[in-house]
Amino acid sequence: MKRAPRTRWDRAALAALPAYWVLLFVATHYPRVRIPGELPHSDKLVHFTAFGLLAFLYWCFARACRPLDMRSAWVSGGVLIAYAALDEYLQQFFGRFTDLMDFVANTAGIVTVLAVLEAHRRWKRIDA
Repeated sequence: MKRAPRTRWDRAALAALPAYWVLLFVATHYPRVRIPGELPHSDKLVHFTAFGLLAFLYWCFARACRPLDMRSAWVSGGVLIAYAALDEYLQQFFGRFTDLMDFVANTAGIVTVLAVLEAHRRWKRIDA
């Protein structure tokens, strides 16, 4: 499959993924700040969304670099879920704690976004 010329969106993805990934790492590794009146487990939606966005940007980055195939979602998922596990593990060294449910929320966001993107890629290929 020949790669189409890069679009403005492709070039944006090449810059957005590294910037967002660094921002996400910094945001998850500064010491936890307690918010008065904070609901327990209220951050799971934030984890789901943050890692879902990471998955979306990773997919766009990969698409800008090479044509995507059936393996793309599996490879992307493997890389991102491994990172989510490492991210949760490392938090304990920065005045936070490792939470299995945060990892589950991270993984759910990654898997949901990648599944939707892969389904869209296949549908678009079949329909073309």
